[in-house]
Amino acid sequence: MTPHPAARALIFLLGWHLVADATDVNIPVPAAALERQLATEPFSITAAEISRPKAKGDITLKAEVSFSGNPPYRVKLRRADPGAETFNNRPRYDLAAYELQKLFLDPAEYVVPPTALRTVPVAELLPYAREARPTFRGSDEVLVVLQYWLQEVKVVADAYDPALFGSDPGYARHVGQLNVLTYLIEHGDANLGNFLTSRAEQAPRVFSVDNGVAFAHNESDRSDVWKYLRVPSLPADTVARLRAVTLDDLQRSLGVLAQWRLDDGRWIAEPPGENLAPQRGVRQKDSVVQMGLTKFEIAQLERRRLQLLQQVDERRVGLVEEQRP
Repeated sequence: MTPHPAARALIFLLGWHLVADATDVNIPVPAAALERQLATEPFSITAAEISRPKAKGDITLKAEVSFSGNPPYRVKLRRADPGAETFNNRPRYDLAAYELQKLFLDPAEYVVPPTALRTVPVAELLPYAREARPTFRGSDEVLVVLQYWLQEVKVVADAYDPALFGSDPGYARHVGQLNVLTYLIEHGDANLGNFLTSRAEQAPRVFSVDNGVAFAHNESDRSDVWKYLRVPSLPADTVARLRAVTLDDLQRSLGVLAQWRLDDGRWIAEPPGENLAPQRGVRQKDSVVQMGLTKFEIAQLERRRLQLLQQVDERRVGLVEEQRP
């Protein structure tokens, strides 16, 4: 299957030469390279429109973005509200879900696409989002979530297909890994479009592309079916890796997810430092803004990890030895 034209351009620009049968049609560029580009390279928006115009109140943009002046490709772009801490709009949750999966999944099996947090001047966003306002005091910039726009995927009523689970080991592996993540973060919003499935006929991958209703704020008027373990068995190697995760690992990976320093009216990203306020998710002190999961959210995440392992140990959930597609 031929990758999307934007993906082909990106592959060329980054210098990869992938043969068709070795290409991941959903994310045809290594996740680490995409993550680095989304997080650090200068970018400009060349076009954008509301992702789901029929969804009331949707503020997520389907945007064409150019990095370092190169030909643009498509990303999901979602602006934060002032303070970056409102219902279903907590950018730190999107990044936390992306980072959490790294503790028990390999990049080729990520269930959350490459995701990063960036700041952009209000003036650059206003043509596409008239209600955009500065996120933090001291600057006219807006914090946005940038997420790679998946290729060759489809919106389905439910990403979990019990019949396919029983007949396609590759799909069973992928949806089991997805369910591990959604259980851990207590995903509370199964709204149409939040979960996507690959168009591949065999071993289709599944993805969670909106994780804003999760962790400590997971109550919504939508279905919360993904908050629970839905599948009858999980990949044994994924569970083994999860078993090795410690509370220290969670604190180290998720306590401080991103940090910026105010410099002449611009928020400049810098390496995460010491946690400024573990009880808060968004922390602003002097000229520094920092985001991460709170001490409570991390403790709850650890409880969920132990609860999942208990269900496995009590054989309420089965294990399947690795059967890679």
